[in-house]
Amino acid sequence: MADKARREETLPDGRRERRSRETRERIFRSALEIFAEKGFAATTIGQITEAADVGKGTFFNYFENKESILVEYREMQMGRVKEFVATHLASDVPLERLLLLFALTITEEFQASPAIFQCLFTAILSNQGVQGRMVVGLETARQVLARLLADRQQKGKIRGELVPTEVASSFQGMVLGTTLVWSLAPARPLEEKLTRAVQAFVGGIASRPSGGGAS
Repeated sequence: MADKARREETLPDGRRERRSRETRERIFRSALEIFAEKGFAATTIGQITEAADVGKGTFFNYFENKESILVEYREMQMGRVKEFVATHLASDVPLERLLLLFALTITEEFQASPAIFQCLFTAILSNQGVQGRMVVGLETARQVLARLLADRQQKGKIRGELVPTEVASSFQGMVLGTTLVWSLAPARPLEEKLTRAVQAFVGGIASRPSGGGAS
C-alpha cells in the first residue's frame, strides 16, 4: 500500500486528480451497493473498502465516516440539479417533458435498484445529523428548481398566482412519495410511475391559454 501511495505521488497533477476522483467515485458506488444489500446500519467501513479495493486509510482520505457517504450523495444530487437547471433554463422543452426529465435525473440510481432508495431513506431518517444536512440540501435544490419554474411562469406556462418555491416544494414531495411507493413494489419501471405522476402534477399547475394546452 505504501508503494502504491508513492507511485501516486509521482503522477502528473492532472493524472493524480483524475485518479483521486476515480477512487472517490469507486468508494462511493461500492458503499451504495453494500448499503442496498446489507442495510446502512449493518454495513461496515471494512466491507466498503474491500468492495472498492482500497485500504481503510484511503477511505478516510475521502470520507470521515459512512454517514459522509450520504452527504456525498446529497452533493451529487445538488450538482445534478444545478446542471439540469443551467442547461434547461432557456430551453423550449414542453413543461411536462421538462419536469419528467428532471425527475428521472434525480432518481437515476433508484431506477436500477429500489433497495438503494429504501436504504438511503431509512438511513437519513435514523441519523439526525445527516437528516439536518439533507433538509438543507432539499431547500437549496428547491430554490434552484424554483428559478426554472419562475422562468416558465413568466413565459405563461404555469399559473400566475402560484409561488415558484411552493410549486418546487410540492414537486419534490411528489417525486419522493412516488419513488417511495414504487420501491415497495417495483413490478414496473419507475419511469412509468413518474410519467403518470408528473402528468397529473402538471395538470394542476399549467396555465390554460385559450386555444392551447400545457407546454
